[in-house]
This record gives sequence, structure tokens and C-alpha cells, in this order.
Amino acid sequence: MRFRVLRWIRSDVATGNKQYREVVVQARRLTIGRGSDQHLQIADPKVLDNHAVIRAGRGREGAVVVEALTPTGVLVNGRNRVVSTLNPGDEVRIGPAVLIVEPVPKGAPFTLRFRMAEQENGRLDRLHVLSLSDSGLSKRFWSLMLASGVAAIFLLVPMAAALYQPLRPLLRASSIVPNDGLWSPGPLHAAHAFIGGDCNACHTSPFQPIENVQCTTCHSKVEHHVVATSQDIGLFDLKRCGACHVEHAETPSVVSRDQRLCSDCHSDLKTKSPRTQLLNVADFGVDHPDFRVNVLQGRESPTGGVDWTNVRLDVLPGVKRFERSHLTFSHAQHLARKGIKGPDGDEVLQCANCHTPDSSGRVMQPIQMEKHCSRCHSLRFDETDPTSTVPHGDLEGVYTTLISHFSRRFLEGNTGDLRRSAFTRRPGGRAEALSRDEQSRARNWAEQQSLLAARDLFEKRVCVDCHEVTKLPERSGFQQWRVEPVKLTQVWMPRARFDHQAHKTSECVSCHAGANGSKTSGDVLMPAIAECRQCHTGANAKEKLPSDCLMCHQFHLPGRGLFDLNATMESQSSPRAGIITRMQGQQP
Repeated sequence: MRFRVLRWIRSDVATGNKQYREVVVQARRLTIGRGSDQHLQIADPKVLDNHAVIRAGRGREGAVVVEALTPTGVLVNGRNRVVSTLNPGDEVRIGPAVLIVEPVPKGAPFTLRFRMAEQENGRLDRLHVLSLSDSGLSKRFWSLMLASGVAAIFLLVPMAAALYQPLRPLLRASSIVPNDGLWSPGPLHAAHAFIGGDCNACHTSPFQPIENVQCTTCHSKVEHHVVATSQDIGLFDLKRCGACHVEHAETPSVVSRDQRLCSDCHSDLKTKSPRTQLLNVADFGVDHPDFRVNVLQGRESPTGGVDWTNVRLDVLPGVKRFERSHLTFSHAQHLARKGIKGPDGDEVLQCANCHTPDSSGRVMQPIQMEKHCSRCHSLRFDETDPTSTVPHGDLEGVYTTLISHFSRRFLEGNTGDLRRSAFTRRPGGRAEALSRDEQSRARNWAEQQSLLAARDLFEKRVCVDCHEVTKLPERSGFQQWRVEPVKLTQVWMPRARFDHQAHKTSECVSCHAGANGSKTSGDVLMPAIAECRQCHTGANAKEKLPSDCLMCHQFHLPGRGLFDLNATMESQSSPRAGIITRMQGQQP
């Protein structure tokens, strides 16, 4: 219920008009008493802390009643009442207070005029009211004097310091005389705290916006948003650093997160750059194209090696895209609910067994065979020798390891052929050189065993379990096998940023849908925009997590060239550059 209380504060001595202060109270009932928590407080010892209330009646619609909370009741139109219905014109007295019910139209707040009985003869007005005319002073004269004094102290003196540079340090050193530091709308951000109170470090021209050259004096390595040599560079000729980086505003970040700074251009890119291949973006929640990921694809180079290039793919619901990494891997097999055979028996693997974040928690570390796979996938080639393992990813090293291993076995007589035991050479024994015939037989036997072991590694188990191995019939020896090089995509969306640490409470498959059922390493398991929109929405929406452009993107992009090359060159030759350098050198 709404109550409107008009409290009589004074009467005009000259005209006799009464002046009221209006208070509107929105409450179920209007409380009256001596307590400080009452809506109408009456400071009189005869009034209880909770003396009475005015509330809606329980009878006819629109009825309002006054109810006494004490047996002594209240006076309504001169009669003592405990509960009484109030009508326009009724007078309610509670101690020295008088409340008169005002007539109001239907739907308007219930209105009361409230005064103290002592105010009837105007004695309280005369105690504290003294007009300026009664004092003999002129309103116009003293108003002009006060305005002139304020302007002189807080405008003319600081303006003199701003326009006349030699006067600045004198005024700023004084703790009494005001200076242009009074015009600062707020403190500097922590990133610029080293500047201190030297406004001239950035504000070199009074009443002029800070130019880019003042920023590039310190931030000389900041790169552009587009390639600095492209035709689109002209779109940024009038862009100031201060448009996005807000100072003196006491914000948590010096970077403005207003989405309009991005959408002003990106909502209609064709108008800005007709040849652009980028798609329009206005808001993540309602107007953002689906994601496009980059995958690495290997192509044979003219020199015989493999060139890896980025191929851009659309990630659309229901459309399969493949990564050609030359790796043979099944997520479904490794994430089977019943588990998989390990060195210590069956064990159930989780995504975190292989996919581990770096120290920041944002980015996943690359998968490494030695770190993530070797515990289950051994590179041992001789079952009789547990130390016989070949190196991973080095074909020449594999051939050298095999030849060395079987040559040593021949010399030690560990060939399974007793007739060759005479060639055994043991430490401490008599040194005896092999004849040419013995050397030839030793070499032939080592090469033969090495080829058998290599065929087992490349064609039957170990290497062929995870890699694509091609056999070249036109070649012989160790050169007849070629293991296709593996290179996994690490940066799927190079123009976006993602923080795994911020999403650590979510299940991996909630974003990477179908990962636990994927049977080939070629499946691109990156989420589409629909998965992100389950939790994220536009910058101004409230039903989900508001997400602005800077949550995933950045303005200054690597490899584009300096943002303001001319300003940087100018700042390097200006005297002010030395001032900033000395200021920075004073910091701990």
C-alpha cells in the first residue's frame, strides 16, 4: 500500500502560506510511534515506541483504518478509539502530533497531513528561520561574489597552470593553492601507476585528447588489427588508443569491454572492406557465424619432405570434417567403459590421462608418446631382452639400434647357434680378431635379424599400431618402409582464445561431443557454436553468462605490424621519450 505524508515544516511570515515536505512510503502498513524505526516518529515521552498503525481495512474495498497498539487508544475526531475507519477530513491525534486525512482521487496514495500541535502558533518557525533580507545582505551581490570566487580558485588558477607550463610545478608543489590536478576524474590504473602525478607525461596539449604518440612512447611494440601493409590500414587512420583504453575511470581493467567498439565495424564489414572474406558479427548470442577451425594437412614438398599447411574448415552440426594427421587412434577403444588392458591389468582411462593442461591451465599440452603412450605401448623388439627398445620418431636411430643389438648378440655368442660359440668375446678374455669370413658372416647375420625385427615392428605390431606405414617394393633393406610423419593440430582456432581452466568443472564431452565414441583420429571433435551458447550469450543478455567480444578475441593481433608506426618513430626522436625512460628507470 502507498502512503503520502505531507509534513508541515514552516509557514511563510510574509504570506502566511504553509510549507510541507512530501514523503511517499510503500509499505503494508504505516507505523507511528516514538521508536527510530517508525515511519512517523513522534519524539514525546507520552507516545510509546510502537503506538499505532494505519493499514488497509478488512471490510469494504478501499477502506483504511487506524489501529492503536496500546490500550489507551488514539483520539479520532476527539473520541478515544482502538480501531477506527478513516474518512477524508478525519483528524487523528497521537500525543502532540495531529494527522488529517486528505481527500484523494481513486487509485492515488492515501494522503495524510502531519504536524505537531506546537506549530499551530508558528513558534518553531521563529526559532530557526532567518531570511537573507532580514540580515541586510543582498542575494545578487553575494551570489556573484561566491560564483566568482569558486571560478577563480577552481578554474582560473588551474587553467593558468595548464596553459603556462613553468607555473605547473610551482602550483602542484603547493598543498594549499589548487592546480590542474583537481580536474582529474579519477586515479590512474595500476598499470600506469609509475607515472605518478606527472599529468604532462600524457597530456602534452591542454584541453586536447591524448594522441597515439603519447601511448607509443612506452608501448612501441603493440601490433595492429590488420596487416599494416594492406589497403585496410586506412580504416584505422582516425582510431585513437584512448577510444578503447579508458583511464581515470576507476574500472577493473584499462581496456574498455564495450561491445560496440567491435560491432561498429564487424556488423557490416562489406561496407568497410568489400573484398573481405570475414563474416559479419554483431552479438555472440544472436548474430555470430558458426566456428571455423584450422587443421594441419601434410603435403609432400618438392624436396622430398612434408610441408604442413593450415586448412580452414567450417564446424557445422551434422557435417563431418577430417584431420589428416597420419595417426591411427581410437578414442572409443581407449575410453571404453569396461576399461582397456594396461601393464598392471585392466584399467579405465579418462580424458585427463592424456590431455593435461599447461601450468596456466588454459592450454592443453601436446601429446607425447614417451609421456602419454609408452606405459602401455612398448617399443621393445626382442622378447628375450627387456632393455631392447628402439627410439621413437627416428628411423635412422631404429636401424642403428637394431644393427647394434644383433651385432652384440653375435659377438657374445647369443645367436641360438652353438657352432658360432667360438666367436664369443667376453670381457677379460683373450683378444682375438675375427677373420674376414667371420666378419662377413657376423654382418650378414646381424642384418638378417635386424630386417626380421624391422618387419615385425613396421608391419605387424608396435609402429603399425599407431602410424601409417607404407611399404615401397622398389626399395630394399631398411629403405623399404616409410612411416608417415605425424603432426597433430594444436591451435584449432588461431583467432580466438579459450581457457580450459575456466571450464574445468564441465565434462570434456559436454563440449567435445562424440569424443568417447570416435573410432578414428581424423574426426574433428571441436565444438560448434551451439555447444557454447548453452551457457554463453550476448554481452547485454541476462539469462546466461554475458559474453562480450574480448572474452574470446583480442584487437591487437600478432604478425600484423606496428599499430602506429609513424607515432612510434616520432616518439623515439622526441625529448619526452627520455623523460619516460628516466621515470621507468626509477621504478623498483
